[in-house]
Amino acid sequence: MKQFLFVVLIFLSLLIGLSSPARGQKTYALGFGGGAAIPVGKLSDSQKTGYNAIAVLAIGVAELPLGVRLDAIYNNILHSNSLSSAPGGGDLRVSGVLGNLVFAFPGANAKVYIIAGGGLYNSKADITGAKAQNNFGVNAGAGATFGFGPFATFLESRYHSISRSASKGGVYQFVPITLGLLF
Repeated sequence: MKQFLFVVLIFLSLLIGLSSPARGQKTYALGFGGGAAIPVGKLSDSQKTGYNAIAVLAIGVAELPLGVRLDAIYNNILHSNSLSSAPGGGDLRVSGVLGNLVFAFPGANAKVYIIAGGGLYNSKADITGAKAQNNFGVNAGAGATFGFGPFATFLESRYHSISRSASKGGVYQFVPITLGLLF
């Protein structure tokens, strides 16, 4: 985890260092948001819709539609009380540190974007004796930002797929729908 964060910080340092006034003014935004976290695939057999939270650092260049976004996420996907439950049961907590590329389509007040990337996810079932697991995963989705002076709101949905070995329950997926604020 420390090595991954170190590589991300070096990449950001290079990105910031390469943007000069001749190439365009550097822009960045900090943000936070939250919403629903919806399990899909096999995960929906034992879990039901929960909630998510996100902290965002977005970096780009004003004249270019491509940017970089670092996200810290937290999702609590609730356990369903159905008869078909996964081994162990309990709520599933998933946190992660993600690096993403963002492509924003041109727009005046609203900008639609697509986002894709990957990172390290940490998951743990909320039951006695459960151990946390670190796994790599990928995400992709779409969203829109709406500007309001120095602030902007964003609404997005992403598909997350986390790779785990079959002996540890296999791959699982979820889709958070997030509303947030950038400043």
